Amino acid sequence: MTDEKRLLTREEAATYCGLKPSAFSLWVSKGTMPKPVPGTRRWDKRAIDAKLDGMSGLVNKDNDTETALQKWRRERDARRAAK
Repeated sequence: MTDEKRLLTREEAATYCGLKPSAFSLWVSKGTMPKPVPGTRRWDKRAIDAKLDGMSGLVNKDNDTETALQKWRRERDARRAAK
């Protein structure tokens, strides 16, 4: 069993993201970061990771099971739009 916590306080979540607690709260209010687990004042580390992955482009926000063809079409459309 791992000693790593999954639920984080606001301060811990902010530190985990490299933010000050006030900046983390602002990101939560804007929807950039997830809200705390319902009924608690704790944030799920996996939910934070998922939001960061989406922001970084590591997963497709709409469908994380994107096929190679769908990826190619998306990238092609982005190149065409940039012209």
